Amino acid sequence: MFKFLNNKLTFRKGFIIGVILLIISNILFITCYYKFILSNEIYDNYNEITEELNKELHSILTIIENENKDFSYLENYAKEKDVIITITDEFNNNIAEYNKGKRDSNQNILVSNIIKLKDKYYLISVSKKIRLFTLKLGLNFLLYESIIILILTIIGLFGANLKILQPITSLSKDVNNYKIGILPKKRKIKGAIDIIQNDFVDLVNKLESEKDKQNQIIASISHDIKTPLTSILGYSERLLTSNLSNENKTKYANTIYNKSINMKELIEEFDNYLSANIKDETKYEKISIKHLCEYLNNYYKDDLKEKNIDLKIKNNCPNSYIYVDFSKFKRIFSNIITNSIRYLNKEKKIINITIKELNNVIEFNMSDNGTGTKEDLNKIFEPLFTTDKSRKISGLGLAICKEIIESLGGNIKAENNKMGGLSIIFTIDKFKECNNEGTDTI
Repeated sequence: MFKFLNNKLTFRKGFIIGVILLIISNILFITCYYKFILSNEIYDNYNEITEELNKELHSILTIIENENKDFSYLENYAKEKDVIITITDEFNNNIAEYNKGKRDSNQNILVSNIIKLKDKYYLISVSKKIRLFTLKLGLNFLLYESIIILILTIIGLFGANLKILQPITSLSKDVNNYKIGILPKKRKIKGAIDIIQNDFVDLVNKLESEKDKQNQIIASISHDIKTPLTSILGYSERLLTSNLSNENKTKYANTIYNKSINMKELIEEFDNYLSANIKDETKYEKISIKHLCEYLNNYYKDDLKEKNIDLKIKNNCPNSYIYVDFSKFKRIFSNIITNSIRYLNKEKKIINITIKELNNVIEFNMSDNGTGTKEDLNKIFEPLFTTDKSRKISGLGLAICKEIIESLGGNIKAENNKMGGLSIIFTIDKFKECNNEGTDTI
């Protein structure tokens, strides 16, 4: 029910401690109040009433002895004085009791004395109810209790200012400073607000990292476009200002065309990367693995065959389904196959796609017999990473794949395989009828 964070004082923990302190302080207050104030008041009240009863008893004895009255007159006397009068004989027999409706066995003060009347001895007892809690005592108790609550409230507000208001003020200051470019820093966790502060710092660091990555991508794309653009401008100027042979004109025109195609490919890849990161409306569909394999075979088989590339698709789970945005999902295969083609420099070129089910996920293994890579296999999924020194490609293809797969809740990795090439392996959750809804689209 209550959450304690790293044994630090949180708002809930502080509230619990405050309640405990309030209970303990009140117990101590009541104990001290009784010992030093209430007990003295009760003792003084007891002595006062005892003295008063002794006077009443002395007055009764004097009247009876001097005026020789019998006990009957004591009935009105007891009511008038608001006391209880009890008379017993020498054999402890109860002779009379007046105003006994005022009796309270737990809160009566009693005084007694013996009187001789008509050669007989009687024990006359006078008692009165003691008032343990007077209006004065009640007002004093409320006054002292109010003082204690006020002191604890002041301490609580001071503690709240230290534990809550100050961290909130600091967090607000960091937010405003970030607006003008000053980055926040993490703080030692002392409460829940510090956790929010550190979460804010993590968010800022992520935003700054994304900003740096975007700036890096823009700078790289700008550089990659400038290189072919410079060639295009140079060859175009020669075509316009120089007397060239038809052979050179054709040569320059072909160069301009090829450089333009490179620029177009770079821009398209950049657009694909942006679209993969844009949080647009995703249209999820239930896709059959069997139909997916038919799509891949029909779409790529003949085209790759013309390039002397043998595409093999092995489906070990034809009855399984996945739930994905197919327009984005098929881009994964396009990018990985395109990347493989660039490094297939052997006489017999192979691309294998193996699909199988593992622990409620569908694993896709796309392998080629190209050159593989000696680079860090984790780096190849970073935006702009490429081993092409000429920078004819942007290095965004595999980064796009990673963005799409992770947006679908999957994972992706790369391995050098036994054929000497590279294997890209990614997983997607298997479709479960109880959790998703959809229809076959392919």
